[in-house]
Amino acid sequence: MKKIRSKFLTAVVLIIGIAVMFPVTNAFASTSGSTPVNVAHRGASGQAPENTLAAFDKAIEFNADYFELDVQMTKDGKLILMHDTTVDRTTDGTGAIKDLTFEEIRRLDAGSWFDQSFAGETVPTLGEALDRYKGKIGILIELKNPELYPGIEQKVADELLKRNMGTTDNSDIIVQSFNWESIKQFHEILPSVSTGVLISNAQTIEGKITNEQLTSFQTYADYANPNKGLLDQDTVDRIHQHKLKTWPYTVTDREWAVRLTEWGVDGIITDYPILINMPASATTIKTLVERFEGKELSSTEAHSLKVHLTAVSQYEEKGLHEKVIKHMNGFNTLLNQQKENGLISDRAFNVLLDEATFLIGKW
Repeated sequence: MKKIRSKFLTAVVLIIGIAVMFPVTNAFASTSGSTPVNVAHRGASGQAPENTLAAFDKAIEFNADYFELDVQMTKDGKLILMHDTTVDRTTDGTGAIKDLTFEEIRRLDAGSWFDQSFAGETVPTLGEALDRYKGKIGILIELKNPELYPGIEQKVADELLKRNMGTTDNSDIIVQSFNWESIKQFHEILPSVSTGVLISNAQTIEGKITNEQLTSFQTYADYANPNKGLLDQDTVDRIHQHKLKTWPYTVTDREWAVRLTEWGVDGIITDYPILINMPASATTIKTLVERFEGKELSSTEAHSLKVHLTAVSQYEEKGLHEKVIKHMNGFNTLLNQQKENGLISDRAFNVLLDEATFLIGKW
């Protein structure tokens, strides 16, 4: 019996020792102990053309909890998904959405601007997105520039009701807008659907979200979703004190993701869902490299980066501090050489450099 007890105590000491040497790290262990809802901004728009089915598919592939989309209305009253008021930036066409028919917009290429591998991607309708993803992932619907499209609130409500998505059982649908009057109107039409107010710097009082504003939001919204730069611990706490949730936008780097989580935000709207559901590590950076590979850097360049990261992963497991930093500095040097030689896109370079710099700082 004494031998068994002795072996048990030895095992416990060994386990505790391992835990001290190699602590489990969770980049998103907030002060409240909760993990933020992971919201893919315009789909996984860091790695697929925004507001397309390809981007929404990536959001599911990358394990986001929700994806966000932007709804606007064509000349002939069709609800289509696009961020800008014109088609110029994200398609091969030109002109204002409100001046073009659905068929004119449907013929446009909405993928090539991002990468040629997405050539032929079309502009989807709201109905197509709802049909394709209903029950598979949460959908955050933004009414974009609703002041340009009289009646858009009713049209969006009709699309939801047509699919039985306007009931209290459908908490995976949220409708938001920077136009607070539009959200008030939508709430009156379909009060069973959760709503949110988006908040820009220009909508604050001297750079602050006031208690008066929050009290007003309470009457018709469930979420106060500001630009991330408007938040601090006090503001997050005040939002919660007003019985509202907050999903700030738009996070593209690890430092902001960690900061917001420590403040206790309820969700994070991000171009890169991986920043929310995977901790900072060489394995995470390697996954990002693989997602950029073949589109924003060649397989040869990706392989060179992954060689460094494979070594770093082994050193991380062994807790070899100096070797991790040495090889990550080598990774950054190689990354900068690829950038100087035009072998990697600006987007991929910035994301990988931010993540690598964060990892070095962590160690």
